[in-house]
Order: sequence, then C-alpha cells, then structure tokens
Amino acid sequence: MVDEIKVGMIGLDTSHTVAFTKMLNDPENPNYIPDARVTVAVPTFSEDVDSSVSRVEGFTQQLRDDYNVKIVDTVEEVCEETDAILLESVDGRRHLPEYRHVAKKGLPCFIDKPFTASLDDAKEIVRLSQENSARVFSSSSLRMVPDVRNIKDNPEMVGEIERVHVFSPASQESTNPGLFWYGVHGVEIIYTLMGAGCDSLMAVSEDSGDSIIAKWKDGRTATYSGTRLTRHDYGLVVHGTKGTKALVCNLKDIYVPLVKSVIEFFRGAKPPVPVETTLEMMAFIQAALDSNGEFVELEI
Repeated sequence: MVDEIKVGMIGLDTSHTVAFTKMLNDPENPNYIPDARVTVAVPTFSEDVDSSVSRVEGFTQQLRDDYNVKIVDTVEEVCEETDAILLESVDGRRHLPEYRHVAKKGLPCFIDKPFTASLDDAKEIVRLSQENSARVFSSSSLRMVPDVRNIKDNPEMVGEIERVHVFSPASQESTNPGLFWYGVHGVEIIYTLMGAGCDSLMAVSEDSGDSIIAKWKDGRTATYSGTRLTRHDYGLVVHGTKGTKALVCNLKDIYVPLVKSVIEFFRGAKPPVPVETTLEMMAFIQAALDSNGEFVELEI
C-alpha cells in the first residue's frame, strides 16, 4: 500500500483551493485522486487585492467544514506538519516570501500561477530551490488540457510546429502587472507548443487587450492576443510542416491533469515543466511589460 501524502496548502484566496481539495479529499468525487490528502492549510491573503480579501473567508470555511482540513495561523506550521506543499496564493507577490519557509524545510512544492509577479522574484525562488535542494515547479492548468497536449504529443497531427497563435483572457490587476496576473495562461500555452528559446518580442497593451509578436532563436514565431472583452475563450492556431490546427480549448475537468501531475511530482516524478522554462516565461512577461511597441530581448 502506498503511504498517503500529507499535503499542506498555503493561501486560501483562490477557487483552486477548493477545486484541488475536492479531488484529493473527497472519495465520492468522480475525479478523486487517492493516496494524497490536504491535511492542513493557512489562509494567507492580500488586503490590497479585492479578489483575494473578498474570497478567503469563504474558501477557508469550505476547506475546514466540508473537507476536514486543519486551519493554522502560519506558513511555518503548515511546513512542519506536511510532506509537500500546494502554494496557492492568488497574489504572485506573496509567493517568494511564502516559499522561503518551504525551501528551508526542503519540501517539494507546486506554485500555482502566476509563479511570481516579477522576474526578480522568480530568479530568487529558483535560487532558493537549488540552494536547499527543494524541488519546485509551476504550471497553468491550460498547459495540460488534452486539446493542447494532443497537438504537442502527437507530431503526426501538424508535423513540426513552425508558428503558433494563442488567445486567452488577460484581465488586469495592478499589483501583478501585465500578463503576470491572468495572461500567463496564454503564455503557458505558447511555451507548451513552442518550448523554450524565445529571443525577443514586441508587445502593445491597450484597454481592450494585449498583442504580442515573439521570435524564437531558431527562426520560429509566436503571436498572442490577450483580451479584456466580453468573451473568455482560450484557443490557438498551430501551423506545422504537415498541416494547420485551429481550436477553442475544451475546459471540462480542466484541473484534473494538473493535479494528477502535481501528485506524481510529489511522489518523486520529474517536474512536468522545468523550472528553467518557467523562469523564461517570467522573462517573456517582463519583456512584454518593457516593450512599449518596440522589439526587446528577453533577459534572464
């Protein structure tokens, strides 16, 4: 029998906390994942982010009352009582200070999107992870939805990928500027399909959304449209050596592949997203902030 992993959760101000806990703590859930359980959590939140402060109380109550999760006062207590960490704080600014305690204990950790709200913070998390031999990875759920993975994992579908266009919602939050807040989902899709190796990009941000043209070192290109309009679709167009594929992503059971991969990672599997790739994505988002309509190089 496999020993049950005691999972600690940091940050209870995003709907992911309830969605993930349902899969791990409720055997009646159709997407139940056995052998791992959220046992303890700390309800950290950000007073200057409305979507954080307005939701933390309700999510905390759900975890405590519906899923028998012990609620504690500090990140340190969570780290002392668990085998692995889900760092779920919706505000990317909190990830570095909260991760310091996780790294010090050497615990494996999944950091939910956004990895951070700045490139400098991302670099420091990677440094702490390496210094403390603490395994870490981050990913958007969009990276692992079947519609995206099928194109990436089945070369016969379009052949070698030459060019991609991705669109996604890109709502804004001033404390997590640019694509760090929500457009990161679209950036994750781009990197799933293209892989690392972006050299430079040009970005324009308007009230209605964001537009990016990005060049890879091997000559391939990617474009991105982040919308702040009424619709909230995620989708892509992929051009390959054998054909073209266009689709709007099916978001049914969107969190299942992600949570399964997280638990496999906690059990020792290779991280599905190398932290070096995540660091480049943060550099991509920072370059988009710095572009102002001109091509700029990524700096990592």
